[in-house]
Amino acid sequence: MRRKVLFGIDYTDSELIKVLLYLFVGGTAALVEWALFYIFLHYLPGGLDMSLTALTMTATALAFCLSTLYHYFLGNVLVFDSGSRYDKGKELSLVFLVSMMGLGFNLLLMYAFVSLLGWQPMLSKVLTSCIVVVWNYLSRKKWIFRS
Repeated sequence: MRRKVLFGIDYTDSELIKVLLYLFVGGTAALVEWALFYIFLHYLPGGLDMSLTALTMTATALAFCLSTLYHYFLGNVLVFDSGSRYDKGKELSLVFLVSMMGLGFNLLLMYAFVSLLGWQPMLSKVLTSCIVVVWNYLSRKKWIFRS
């Protein structure tokens, strides 16, 4: 297990600090995802003839994939012990498998909230992110980065 040190404090064995840092990483990743979603939702349609549902799904997928990259790299630096269980290639593949399942949850929830319930897309995105973050944390902690 690689030592985790931040501002001179060793938190290698502190689950509380790791959870707090995961919330920081996840929170900033959510901000990145929401900003990208907003940008894609409002500026992607230039010249594209898409329904609100198609546009919402496209913006959701693009924003989720880009924020997942951000989350993976920052999470490995601050929270998880990257390479402790799998080699880097397999680890990255598993992270993206878990993330694709998260994307599936994202798309399903966004479709339900926006298309079926008629909710506003940005509010739906924020609520969806709050639900999917639980899946992301538990699957990474218990399956991918477990020592």
